[in-house]
Amino acid sequence: MIHSLTRLITSAFYPALQGICLFCRQPTRQPLLCHYCAEELPLLDHHCRLCGTPIAGAQTICGHCLLQPPEWDYLHILADYQFPLIGLIHKLKYQHNVLPAVLFGQMLAELYPHDEPKPEAILPVPLHWRRQWLRGYNQAQELARPISKQLSIPCNNRLLRRIRATKVQAGLSKLSRHSNLKNAFAVGEHNYRHVAILDDVVTTGSTVTTLVKLLKKSGCERVDVWAICRTQLHG
Repeated sequence: MIHSLTRLITSAFYPALQGICLFCRQPTRQPLLCHYCAEELPLLDHHCRLCGTPIAGAQTICGHCLLQPPEWDYLHILADYQFPLIGLIHKLKYQHNVLPAVLFGQMLAELYPHDEPKPEAILPVPLHWRRQWLRGYNQAQELARPISKQLSIPCNNRLLRRIRATKVQAGLSKLSRHSNLKNAFAVGEHNYRHVAILDDVVTTGSTVTTLVKLLKKSGCERVDVWAICRTQLHG
């Protein structure tokens, strides 16, 4: 499976850069990710389907999630938030570089378990219009493009709306994150039963938890969360 990652990005995406690895910046025959970096990526193996914690044996849910399950029904992530993924995520969020979204989006599509049902739609976590205007794009929407194309899942960029500007979540405590998001989002009318919320990093889970609750109140029966990475969710 790791070997297949080096064949993910086709020449249709940024053909001028397809011979440079985003991680080591060395020439590669494959676009955006060389064979050596693909082998070294700290991708999760057998882990809890709800929080990403590594678990042993045939278990699919860790003890913590059995006692205190999150609001979402499935968590699809690539790895913990660590080197060397942190650098590319920062480039995506803060340095106006969307190429990492192409790579990570393709990886999320390639590594989605075949035995999991596909959601009816991908819902990128929305930015407030002012923040998106300043950044120039929504990184979650950029992640969604290759996922939608490869898995043939429509991306709905309009269902979730951020109706109130909030402080940046980074640096806030878990309690402050929850209060910061109060009345920040709205959900439009829909007929979905199974959707996936897409974000770049799940930190405390405050943002996605808020959105999951809203979506379930609006009629969704299953809400999954997809992201590149997660930090330690149990605190």
